[in-house]
Amino acid sequence: MASDVVAAVQAAESFINSVSSKIESSQPSPASTNSSKDSGCQEENNNAQVKPRPLVEQRSSRGSVGSVSPVLEQLEQMIVSDEWVDRDGSTSSGHTPVSRVRSREGQKLSELGRTLVTSASLKAYIDLLGNHHRQSIAAWLYGNTCSAFTQQFRFADSAVYCSPQEGNIHQSVRHGIGQAVRLALIEAYGGAYETSGWKAFAEQGAPVIYLSPALHLEVASYLTTEFGISDIVQLEKLPAEMSDIEGRIDYHAFDRLVDQHLAEGKRPLLLVGVVGSTILGQNDMISKILEVRKKSKFWLHVIGQAAAALALKEPSEVLVHVLSQVDSITMPLATWLGIPAAPVVTLHRQPEGHKPTYREKLDTLPWWVATQYLTTRRITDTLENCYMLSKLMLKGLASTPQIEVIGMENPQSFAAQVYKNQYTAPTVLVFRYKYPKAKQARQAWEMYRAREGDKEEAEGQALHRAADEELEYADSLNSWLGQGLLQECQQLGIYMIELGGFHGTAFRFCPLEHSAALASNADHVQKFIKQLGEILKIVDSTVAAKAKFDDIKEQFPHLALLPIRKWAGVGAVCYIPNIVKDTPSIEWNEKQRQQVSHLNLELVHQLRVVDSAFSSGESAAYQVSCVKFGMLSDAKDLVDLVQMVSDKGKEIENSQQYLDSLAELIRQGIEAANEDLRKENENRLQQEGVMRQLPIMGSLVNWWSPLDKESHAIKGRSFDLKTGQILSTDTVFHFSRKSSSSSLDAPLAPHTLTKTTDPVPEESAAETAAEQDAQLTTEPPASPTQEKPVENGH
Repeated sequence: MASDVVAAVQAAESFINSVSSKIESSQPSPASTNSSKDSGCQEENNNAQVKPRPLVEQRSSRGSVGSVSPVLEQLEQMIVSDEWVDRDGSTSSGHTPVSRVRSREGQKLSELGRTLVTSASLKAYIDLLGNHHRQSIAAWLYGNTCSAFTQQFRFADSAVYCSPQEGNIHQSVRHGIGQAVRLALIEAYGGAYETSGWKAFAEQGAPVIYLSPALHLEVASYLTTEFGISDIVQLEKLPAEMSDIEGRIDYHAFDRLVDQHLAEGKRPLLLVGVVGSTILGQNDMISKILEVRKKSKFWLHVIGQAAAALALKEPSEVLVHVLSQVDSITMPLATWLGIPAAPVVTLHRQPEGHKPTYREKLDTLPWWVATQYLTTRRITDTLENCYMLSKLMLKGLASTPQIEVIGMENPQSFAAQVYKNQYTAPTVLVFRYKYPKAKQARQAWEMYRAREGDKEEAEGQALHRAADEELEYADSLNSWLGQGLLQECQQLGIYMIELGGFHGTAFRFCPLEHSAALASNADHVQKFIKQLGEILKIVDSTVAAKAKFDDIKEQFPHLALLPIRKWAGVGAVCYIPNIVKDTPSIEWNEKQRQQVSHLNLELVHQLRVVDSAFSSGESAAYQVSCVKFGMLSDAKDLVDLVQMVSDKGKEIENSQQYLDSLAELIRQGIEAANEDLRKENENRLQQEGVMRQLPIMGSLVNWWSPLDKESHAIKGRSFDLKTGQILSTDTVFHFSRKSSSSSLDAPLAPHTLTKTTDPVPEESAAETAAEQDAQLTTEPPASPTQEKPVENGH
């Protein structure tokens, strides 16, 4: 027996070590991530190498039918590489996907991790033992683990339940809530629930489950399916400034709701409260809920990050006193300690008549291993480090006036109280760049809503649009801030979250979730605060420059300020060439927009040679390309940058290249006008018929059946250089007749150009068009067989 156990453990450890070493050796190097320039044959061969070989083929190649080694080798190949998973899907691009690299990094195991994985295989071996033997082992493991957690978390006489390991931690936490409901049903309905099921609800009253509004888990459908409970109530939020982000239980409304349900004959069964919420780190007022529980003895279950404070060296006496009165607590302890392959833990008191099963006892094996390996002291030190990092981060953020800590009215005062041990450090910090205009615009919109209600008139629409625009810019600033910070401070596990509504995006720091796995320390926090201060100087300069951008732009008439979305820089301008300057931007046609975009793209190309912070963009409002200004380290530089854009734009407009492009535009316009006239002349010949084209017969036919001059006269074509459009000369002459008589005497350049039979040089045409900004008119060519029609009376 002993030799079998030793052999099983050694085999498991050997297999795990082999897999771990191959995973580490298969990490992609920088050279291997480059895309291949070959035809793809070599890449297909590489994919074939990682594809698991069929089991029968492996056995036959070794000649050892029935051997276990080929089975494990195939399993090893499948674990080491996941290239075979999507080999039938999309083709490989030659790059290693980011998700795949992260997946392999997450597979690296520490010494404790390898021990836990090995212990999981021993669970299956224990199941093979005799009934009394395995029951004794499970009971011993369960008793030791319960004793360790009771001492660690100051939860007297607690029992331990380990959730089944699911795909993510949220599902495991949900199983912990399900165990609390199971225990509450046993205590509330006794043996009637186990024997009669839902009939006990009809006889003794339907159970009601209450959920905290800070619970960010979808558990209602799970509880309904698992236990057949239909009355699952999401409790009302306590009114507060940030309640639309995350709220706490309104215990007054909860008290009234319990009275209502008792009057209806229902039975309050369980309440799920939150201590240390996910976003704001706030706590439900458990002490007030305990007072409400005196009316009806319901089960009180608690989840949240703040439960970790129970394991500190000197926890808050109030916290220990309050949480010691709850019935159960679910904790993602494996995440807090950075332990892989360990289940979510639920500590609970034992209701009368409940005994844990053999499987529930044996499931504590990973935590028995972890508690023996880490010891109580190391677990406490790990959690103490998390709270120390939170204190340091809070102090650094509170000392930075440009940063807003969400949910704290006075971060400086709160940080001072935390350092005096008057309060426990927060488990989570959510912060962002403080952009005052966004808050002012939101407050103006909220005041309008409070005054006018839901109706939106012109004023309300303008306020709503302004609030959206300022919020979008604030989000852009925070996104840019994150690009410069998060990559350099990955050891802290900071990431961006969406708060929703008019709150936008923010950064979230939760050391309990990341510090143990990432080995975070105080130096990482200090480095982050230092870099934050340096980058905030650039953000402040950019915001200050943006406030003056409109006034500075007015000094340069050729520049137009264009709205650009999701851009953290100063803003965007569009250089307006002379050819379209007199036309309002909202009236530009497609060709005019193309001309403006072409010039501005060339402008950005030349500006980036001098300063790479310039970039090109497209304004959705005007559908033209524009020049985007980036972030500024000094707001005083904005005037010089705008001057450089204006000067460079004029230089491009007056350059030979731009004049050549105008000449090409004129040439294309003349060709299009001639083509239109040719087609119109062909259509006229088809309508008039062949008889009218004969020299003598045509005159007789025209005398006998004269043509309508208005409907059959061929009109010339006018090419407008400003708009790039081909128009009929009838439109031009009609406009001229409506003008003053003096305009009729003025010479029209298009008519002058149409009398010239020689081809007009493109360069000369471009210069004439640019100087006079006139229209080029082309008269219809005469038909070679057409004669002047005979007038009536002749």
